[in-house]
Amino acid sequence: METCASVRECPATGKSDGGHAVALAQIPWQITLADPAIEVWLAPLDIPDHHLQQCVELLSPDEKTRAERMYFERDRRRSAVARAMLRILLARHVGLNPAELKFNLEPHGKPYIAAAPGPLHFNISHSAERAIYAISRNCELGVDIEYTARTITHEGIAERFFSARENTELQCLAPVDRKRAFFACWTRKEAVVKATGDGLRVPLDQIEVTVSPDDLPRLISIPGGRTADWTLHTVNAGSDYVATVAAHLEGQLRDAP
Repeated sequence: METCASVRECPATGKSDGGHAVALAQIPWQITLADPAIEVWLAPLDIPDHHLQQCVELLSPDEKTRAERMYFERDRRRSAVARAMLRILLARHVGLNPAELKFNLEPHGKPYIAAAPGPLHFNISHSAERAIYAISRNCELGVDIEYTARTITHEGIAERFFSARENTELQCLAPVDRKRAFFACWTRKEAVVKATGDGLRVPLDQIEVTVSPDDLPRLISIPGGRTADWTLHTVNAGSDYVATVAAHLEGQLRDAP
């Protein structure tokens, strides 16, 4: 199987959607992390109509139905683009066309590629008009991105989902700095939860992380786990976005399907 350093370096597989994949592969851009084992990509979701149609053609019937159920056209478009970009990025790692990928769900609901030739861990998050993707062959991943230029009652959310220590640290910051610190803390916690695949089974207030955007992103405590097995990475996703990638260094957190 061919291995590519970048999705743009791989040739199309030659089937009917290969040309579309090559054209669409120019849309996302790669972000370099300190850990070379983790591949991170960002993609805009508001794209021209002709690219949107190419994205829709790559989706499964279930993905199309999921997008069509959304109330706003803007959200329908963004959902289709986000899923298509995921297919394009993953397909190059497994030697298939994007439209050929089939996804199954682990017992906890985390998706994986059916009949993949080897382990390939991935996670996706999108907010407003931007999506982020993390891919690795040797560690479980979680990723979260949040659009910060929106009205949000972050104090009330923090009181409900942050630990007492995190709330105290947040309140110690200057008021002008608290909103971005809230999003930094939130994305760090969400990225960890998504990496575990346990969703709401792990209460967010029991996962403790560093709070300030200026602090090194770090997991401080997690129920039943070792913080030494984790690394967190802040991703520069743009001036109006905050994003974090979480990686579990011991590989898979549960047995593979």
